[in-house]
Amino acid sequence: MRPESPIFVLAVAVATVLFAASAGAQTIYRCGNEYTRIPCPNGRALDAGDPRSAAQRSEARAASAREKHQSVEMERDRRRNEAATKPALAASLGPVRGPAPAASAATKPASKKKHRKPQASDEHDFIAGVPGSGKKARPASR
Repeated sequence: MRPESPIFVLAVAVATVLFAASAGAQTIYRCGNEYTRIPCPNGRALDAGDPRSAAQRSEARAASAREKHQSVEMERDRRRNEAATKPALAASLGPVRGPAPAASAATKPASKKKHRKPQASDEHDFIAGVPGSGKKARPASR
């Protein structure tokens, strides 16, 4: 049989109708916490048919197709936005460095650095006093 012959088309149509009729007529049984097509003692028969009309099924398919199209558009927009966004530069938690010295700054003579005289508080972080004696405790060696 060739696919364009009327007998082939009729056979496919009959098979489709029979398959659809048999799929909708199945009885499902609930046996405790299980669902099966085989009847069981104390099992309840459930209707497994689709209660929606053909128009409702068609409307549901159309809504599903619209949502799929919208999701494809949203994904395309998201990918476009991600590609256009520049990634953040690496950051450091350390001290911020100033801009690189300009070429004109290199021609100036280097100035002498001024050294600061260390203060007594710079030598040690903390000096504890012994309560009641009026003496200061000796600082811990570093």
